[in-house]
Formats: sequence, structure tokens, C-alpha cells
Amino acid sequence: MMKAKIAPIFCFLSLFALSLAEANPQLAGKWKIDRDLSTAFDPWRSIELEIEVDGSRVTIEELHTTGRRRSAQVYELDLGKASNVVPVSLWTGNRHIGAYIGGAGTMRVDADLVDEGRTLALECHYVLDTSQGSTPVRSHKEFRPSADGDQLIVMELRSSRPRPVLYVFNREN
Repeated sequence: MMKAKIAPIFCFLSLFALSLAEANPQLAGKWKIDRDLSTAFDPWRSIELEIEVDGSRVTIEELHTTGRRRSAQVYELDLGKASNVVPVSLWTGNRHIGAYIGGAGTMRVDADLVDEGRTLALECHYVLDTSQGSTPVRSHKEFRPSADGDQLIVMELRSSRPRPVLYVFNREN
């Protein structure tokens, strides 16, 4: 008798826990940077994001362009893993300062859902090579869609920078 009462509660809690591991479906789609609302992102002229959400798996493709130069970075993340290792061929953050991806050419990304699943938070750890040597960097990024799903706010706090970086993207139709 007791087992019959506990089984539905256990099923509900299991489904609730699984739903917490799934990313906000409003994140999915194609996004284009709004230059006027965003922090300067020199030397790039444009940044586009394409985000795919499949349960606990999230793929973020960043495309940075300027003139004929194009640079893509893909983050394949499993929210069920404690850490994800992401290959990085070119560090796209403020390249004009002479900082390049170092170490093993990888980034460790701890991905989590916060704010009751509305926000995807990434804790990124990587090494930058500069003329002064190698520097370990920690970057905290949050991806939060607006209530209507038409804008995506990406905020980044970087250990190597005194101020946060704010990017505002508009959904492409």
C-alpha cells in the first residue's frame, strides 16, 4: 500500500529533476548582434550565434566576421556533465590586443542552468598567450533570453578584465 503511494511521487520528482537539466528552449535559434546596445567588440564587425537545444545538450556556434575574415567557435555542451572540454582554434575576444589561445588549445566549460532554468551559465577556464607569457583566464558567461524571446542578452565577466562585457542579440526570423 505504501509503495503505491510513493511511486507517483517518485515519478513526479524524477520528471521534475530531468526537466531542470533541460535548457530553456527560447535559447534555440539564430541571433545577430545589436551593435548599438552591445559593448564594443572590436575588431569584429558582426557576431552571429546559432544555438541548438536538445534536452540537456546545447550547441552554441559563434560566427565572428570582419570584411572577408570569418572565425567560428563551437561549444558542444552536455549539461549533465560536470565539465566539458571544448577545442579552441582562435580566441575571438579582443584579438587586437595580441592575446591568443594557449595551453592545449582547449577550454574547460562548466555549464549550468540558473534562475529556475531561464539562464544558461558557463564557467570557462582557458589559457591565453601574450607577449608577457601565458595567463590562465576564468570567464563567466550568462545567456538569458528576454521574456518575449526576441532578444538574447549575453553577459561576460572575465578575470582578466575590470568591466563586464554585454552583448545584445536580436532573433533572426
